[in-house]
Parts: sequence; C-alpha cells; structure tokens
Amino acid sequence: MKKKRFYKNIKRGEKWTEEEKGYPVDFADKYISDEGIYTDKFDYMRPKTKKKRRTKEKAKGLSKKFGIALLCLLIIGIGYTGMDVYMQRHGMPVRYSDLQNQPAEGSINEMQLSLKASYEESISMDGSVMLDSVISKLTDGGYNAVMIDIKRDDGSVGFKNALATVDTYGSVAFPATDLKGSVSKLKEQDLLAVGRVYCYMDNLVPQKDRSAAILDSNGIPYTDSKGNTYLNPDSQTAYKYIKDIIAEAADAGITVFVLDGTDLPEAIADEYSGGFDKLAAKLYNDLGTDIKFVKGIDVSLSASDIGKSENQESNEEERANRKAEEDNDEESADEETTESTTQNKINELLPQIDTSREVYFITAAADKAETKSVLEDCGISSYILAD
Repeated sequence: MKKKRFYKNIKRGEKWTEEEKGYPVDFADKYISDEGIYTDKFDYMRPKTKKKRRTKEKAKGLSKKFGIALLCLLIIGIGYTGMDVYMQRHGMPVRYSDLQNQPAEGSINEMQLSLKASYEESISMDGSVMLDSVISKLTDGGYNAVMIDIKRDDGSVGFKNALATVDTYGSVAFPATDLKGSVSKLKEQDLLAVGRVYCYMDNLVPQKDRSAAILDSNGIPYTDSKGNTYLNPDSQTAYKYIKDIIAEAADAGITVFVLDGTDLPEAIADEYSGGFDKLAAKLYNDLGTDIKFVKGIDVSLSASDIGKSENQESNEEERANRKAEEDNDEESADEETTESTTQNKINELLPQIDTSREVYFITAAADKAETKSVLEDCGISSYILAD
C-alpha cells in the first residue's frame, strides 16, 4: 500500500492569486505600530552612536596620558645616563693608596694580635680524633691559637685542595684532610687557626716549571749552599701559585698567615724584588684586608737559654713544691737571681719586633710548658712555639 504523504505539492509552479493587501514597509515603519504610534520596542537594536563616541574619546585621552608619562620616563632615563657618563669621565678616581691610609673599620689586617700559639703538624687537622687531641693539649696548655703548615719549606702543600697547579706539581704531602671542618671546630673552642706559608724557598716547583723558578747562568734552577731552590719573586707564575694557595686556605676559614721564607739568599737578593713587605702589599691588593699577614721571626732557644740544664728538673709541679719548701732567704734570693739572669738572656736573644706585623717563631729544646712560662715571665705576649 502506498504511503500517504502529509503534504502534496501538486500546485507547485502556479502563480499566487491572493489579492495583495496593505502597503510597502520600509525600515522606519518597524518602529511604528499599527495605530501609527511610535514605539521603542526595538530601540535596543539602534546603533549607540553617543556611547561609542564617548568610549573613543576616553581611549584617546588615556593614550595621550600614557604617551606623556612614557616621554617623561624617557627624559629622566636619558638625564641619569648622561650624568653617569659625565661622572665617569670627569670624576676624581679613588686611589688605592688612599684606601690603604683609611682602612675599613674592623679590618683584620689592622688588628693587633696577641698570639700564644703552638705549632702542630698539618695532618692533625682531620676534623676528628687527632684534632680533638690537639684541642685538649692547647686548652690545657693555655694557648689561644694553633699554627699549621699551609706550604712547607720543601715546597710541599699541607692541606687537601682543588687547585689544578698543585695537582700538576704533585705538591700535596701529609695534608690536613678536613681543613675547613677543623678550623670551624677550633673556632668553637675559641682557638685561632694560623697558617704558615714558606713563600719562595721551594724544592718542588722549580724542578717542574722553570718559568716560576730563579735560574742560574746555565738556565737551570739556582741552588744555595744547602741545595735549596727558590721561586722567582718577579715571576707572575710563581706569585699566582703562592696567592692561589693562600686564597684556598682562606676559603677554608684561615684568616692569619705567617709569611716565611720571603728573603732570598744574600748572593741573589739584590737581583730580585723579594721581601715580606712587597709580597704582603701585593697579596693585600689582590685578596683584600679580611686576612692578615705577619712575618715570622725565627728564634732558636736551647735548654740553657731558659735556665735549664740537662740534669735540672723541668716539671712545674716539682718547682712549685720546691719553692714552698724553701726555708731560708738565701736560697730564695739565689733563685730570684737565676730567674732574673734568664729573663735578661731571653730578652737579649729575642730581637725587637713590630708586633703588628711580626711574630716570634720559637723553636725550643726544652719542654714547651717550661719555655712558655719563661717567655711570659719575660713579657713576651705574642709568639708561636715549636718543639
């Protein structure tokens, strides 16, 4: 059965025969009702000309203000730049000599040190058991500082470091395995870590790098009467090597350095610009004033120099007991005379020094405790004591 369609378009193509009614409608007529009265029913569809105009004017005003502000900033920037250029070209530069004459407040290099230091092997700075033993000895002995070797007189370096030149020369020997940790631990006990640097005497580097060495007329490293070789004070390679070692130790926390071996043998001293003062000035210039350099004054004391013979007792407790048991004035007077003679002898053996830039490095044949006691009785307030 054929499905019936809802719509049949059988009259498709025929003309519309219904009579036209009404009148043609234009756009404006949509706003007029059938009764001929105006209505705003569709007014929201009208273009908002006034609102658009106000928006454009407002945007134009903001753009103008932004442009003025940008121009002002540009003028200020150009002015500051021009002033900076002028000051750089015409300003008076600060001279380094002026900075030296007016050091920073609290700079370490200006401080007066009173070192009562004991010299210990670098290898003891392990941050552990050996260091604890050293700390116990220092505190029991009344010391306030400990000195270790940063660079020894044979040229070896006394602490582990990351310097490529030290590794190339193979200079590290019997080193402090944990210098930074050890220095920190010493500070906790109010003990100052001091580093000794043998500067120009060096028996390792001159053999491996002649650009850093003092050479003789044959172009080989110069040797003194004891067979020692030396770094060249005028060599930039040698200076940088010394400076880098000191800087590395300073990074580990050491702030006071004893510069030793800065004087060359008399036979060649006039040919080179060696000496403590010249080297210290260069190091201060490059490394700053947060560290202090002092010159070590080597002094050797025998047992007799401090009033001791080989058969004489050196134990402090026995001396105190012996004094307490003295029962006649004559014996006491003899002892006072002996002590006075010892003090005079010590004062004669120790040269006068500038304690702001120099320190005694004393090697004593007698017991350290006894030597320390005698030095303090003589009024020696700054020293480094070695066995």
